[in-house]
Amino acid sequence: MATFYQKTNLLKALITGDVAHTGPFYATVDLTRRCNLQCPDCQYHSPFLNKSSPIDQRTMDFPVHIFERLCCELKTMGTKSLILTGEGEPFLHPRMFDLISIAKKAGFNIILFTNGTLLNENSIRSLLMSPPDILKVSLWASSPEEYRKNYPGSKPDNFERIVDGLKLLKSMKAEKNSKFPEVVLHQPINKQNFKNITSRIVIANSTGCNMLSFSPTWSWRGSSSLSPDEVIYLCASLTRLKKRLDSLSLKHNIGQTLLCYKIGEFVWEKIPCYIAWHHARIRANCNVVPCQRCNLTMGNLKENSFKEIWNGNAYQSFRKKNTFPNRTGISGQIL
Repeated sequence: MATFYQKTNLLKALITGDVAHTGPFYATVDLTRRCNLQCPDCQYHSPFLNKSSPIDQRTMDFPVHIFERLCCELKTMGTKSLILTGEGEPFLHPRMFDLISIAKKAGFNIILFTNGTLLNENSIRSLLMSPPDILKVSLWASSPEEYRKNYPGSKPDNFERIVDGLKLLKSMKAEKNSKFPEVVLHQPINKQNFKNITSRIVIANSTGCNMLSFSPTWSWRGSSSLSPDEVIYLCASLTRLKKRLDSLSLKHNIGQTLLCYKIGEFVWEKIPCYIAWHHARIRANCNVVPCQRCNLTMGNLKENSFKEIWNGNAYQSFRKKNTFPNRTGISGQIL
C-alpha cells in the first residue's frame, strides 16, 4: 500500500505532468521465459497465436546480479512490493528461491505467481525457507474435464497434481506453524470456465486457500472473450458468489472484477492511463515496460539503471500521451 509521502508525490507529479517524484509503488518482474504449459490464450507460449511474442533464446532467465541491483534501486526509491511472475513458469528459473530470498532480505512484500504444477514436497520445503507473502496460483479449471478444455495438450493429471500440491502446502505450513505464504486461488475467466465459478469454493476450502480472485480474459486470439449475454450471466453469478464468500469470510476481488467487465477491455480508450506513474514491469530480457499489455520499451537494465529509465525520455513521453491525451491530441491507445 502506498504511503502518504508517495501519494503526495504522485499528486505533485500529475500536476507537473511528466517526471515521477516517487518510485513505483510496486514492480513486476518476469523471472523466466521457460514454461511447462502451452495455454491457448498465452501471448508467449500459445500454439494458436500468430502474434505470440517471440522467445529470445539468448535470455531465458532474469539475471541474478541485475535482480540484486534492481532490488537495491527500488528500495531506495520507496517501492514496497514486488510481483514475481514470468513470461512462463517462475518455478522453472534455476535460482528462483535465491531471488525470493534476495527480495525478502531487501524488505519487499512479495507476491509469487505460479501455475501450480511444480508444487511438490521439495519445492514447497524450499519455498517455506524464505516464503513469499502471497502465492497466487493461476488455475483456469474447476475439474479434470474443464482442465482438459482449458489446457489442450497438457497432461490430464495436472489438475489433481495442482490440488494435491496445494493440500501439501497447507499441511507443511501447519507443521511449521507458519501462515505464509498466504494462498490466492486465481481464475482467469473465459468461455470454457465462466459457468462453473461457484465450484471454486470447494477447491479453496479443501486446499486452505486464503482468497479467491478472478480476472477477465481479454483474449489475444478473440475466441475466449465473452459475448454481451455471457457477461450478463457471469456478472449475476459473481454477485451471488460474492454473498457466499462474504458469509464465509473468504477474501475475494469480485468487486474489482465486476468493475473490469463494466469498463470493458479497451480501458485506455475510456479513461486516462496512470499505470506509468506507479508501476513498472521488467521482462526476463531486462526490458522495462509500463505493463503486461504494453510492448513499448522504456529502457533496458543491461544498459541503464532503473532510476535513469524511470524518469527517462521514453517514460516521460509515455506519461504525457496516456495520462493527458487531450493536452497533446494524441490517443492514449498503446496497442
